[in-house]
Amino acid sequence: MPSLLGRLLVIVCCLWVGHGWAANALPTEVIVLDDNAPSMQVQTDVSSWMDEGSRATIELVAGNTTPFKPAPALLRQPLNKYDTLWFKLRVKRAPGSKSQWTLNVPLPFVDAITFYYVDAAGHWVAQHAGDTLAQSEWHKHGLYPDFDFPLPANATQDLYLQVRNFKELSVPIRLATVQQREGERQLEMVGMGLMLGMLLSLAALSVLRYLEHRKAIDGWAALFGILVAATIAQITGVLNAFVWASLPQFGNYASHVMPVVAVGCTLLFVRNVFVLHVHFYHFDRFLSSVGWGTVVSVLAFALMDRYIADRVCSMVMLFATVVGLGATFLSWHNGSTVGRWLMIALLPQFFGLTYMLSETVGLVPLLWQVRYVTSTCVAITIPILLYALSQLTHDRKELVVRANHLPTQDALTGLLTPEVFQTHLEGAVQRAIDHREPLALVVVRVTNHEQIRLTYSDTTAEQCLLRAVVKIQRILRDVDPAGRVGTAQFGLLMEGVNTRQALTERMVKLVGSGLIPLPGLVPEVTLHFQAACVLLHDNPVPPERVLDDLRELLSGMSPHTRRPIRFLEALPTESSTLEAQPTPT
Repeated sequence: MPSLLGRLLVIVCCLWVGHGWAANALPTEVIVLDDNAPSMQVQTDVSSWMDEGSRATIELVAGNTTPFKPAPALLRQPLNKYDTLWFKLRVKRAPGSKSQWTLNVPLPFVDAITFYYVDAAGHWVAQHAGDTLAQSEWHKHGLYPDFDFPLPANATQDLYLQVRNFKELSVPIRLATVQQREGERQLEMVGMGLMLGMLLSLAALSVLRYLEHRKAIDGWAALFGILVAATIAQITGVLNAFVWASLPQFGNYASHVMPVVAVGCTLLFVRNVFVLHVHFYHFDRFLSSVGWGTVVSVLAFALMDRYIADRVCSMVMLFATVVGLGATFLSWHNGSTVGRWLMIALLPQFFGLTYMLSETVGLVPLLWQVRYVTSTCVAITIPILLYALSQLTHDRKELVVRANHLPTQDALTGLLTPEVFQTHLEGAVQRAIDHREPLALVVVRVTNHEQIRLTYSDTTAEQCLLRAVVKIQRILRDVDPAGRVGTAQFGLLMEGVNTRQALTERMVKLVGSGLIPLPGLVPEVTLHFQAACVLLHDNPVPPERVLDDLRELLSGMSPHTRRPIRFLEALPTESSTLEAQPTPT
């Protein structure tokens, strides 16, 4: 009986040891690198192992005692600031392929990655990268970790990745030939340069607008454009690579702080552009509170554990994006054309941030491209916001110009007031006398204006006057002054018109255009023009009474006359009686 029990115990021990050996010796799937597929992302299962406490060395990991287990390549790994994640890749060259290969991990924000391979002498070679390391310590200067490795012609090569990060992470592993990878790097640099250059150009435009108009909103727009450009440069790795390459700890935190600040400042800028307090006072105050609260929330990184602070700021940023989306919708609903375009630009940002947050908590698989798509959508919103600001500034400037011209221009038609037109008339007459230049004066009347007002409404009558002004301006040069000299009467000064025929042709064109029906009105409405004209170089009527004479000529014309264009005739010369002279004696 004891011997039987001993045999069973030996068998159990052998099975346990065999199971352990089988688990440790589980073969890793070999990745075949073919020159015909020069770039690829690892999609097969990858052997991984979590080193709790980060005590293992490459010699220990490469031994047969490390319990590597196969798992999906993009599995979310439960990393933290104490542990280290190890990956083991087994690669070999396809028959006939001769290119050298590279490995890259497109995550600019990963804390640290060390890449190991065995050289020809059998020694381990380590290459380092990560945003907690200065760029001088990176194997290859770039936006994110990039490594090179030699590949034997007919042998299998084992590659190891050592990954450190303060929070959970999915690690995308990409392999590419040296030539293909160099082309990808150049394309990435050119794309990022174009995007950042566009944003900085728009910021410079805002600076020029500030220097021209001295409006504070233009100055804030310039700072906002620079902030967004810097944020995009940070989350894509540009600032880490070129600005604070020797300050890795600063860049490490900036990748998580700057997006939160940018979202908060976006809310504050949108609030100023859309002026929501006019129609949505309470929501405007709420929007301001959320914007400032989002900016202040980055203090959590100084007061809390980094992992908790990152979660808090991510939730705040998502909430702020939802509020910004609501503000844009309200502006669009209130009739803002810019709000529609901004809504279209903000929706992809919202979905991108939602996806990245869901990715953080492990609800969706990693798509590293989402970060770049979201950055592009953020960049697109800047031209839209600056266009909205431009429209706002233009409208305000137009109101100021109109207000400044109120003493000289008619409020409805924009033409000169009677007093100012009289001043222009006197000056034109004096110039005609001094330089012997031809000068014509016309008073035009819309004879059916009162009938339109009584039949339709005051609004329709005003619209008809505005259309009459448009038709009148078509027969005038830009330098010819025109003024409103009565309810439905307009005075026109035309220099250089020296014959009745030339003036009559212009007036016929005006009368004919008035007979074209106004679109949109049923029954059709036409404008009946009548014109009283005078050539002041032929009939030099004094300017102080010539308008009254032309009005009198118009008043004597029937509304249905067949001669709507008439000229003021010169007064006939009265004969004088000669007194008889006495005959000299």
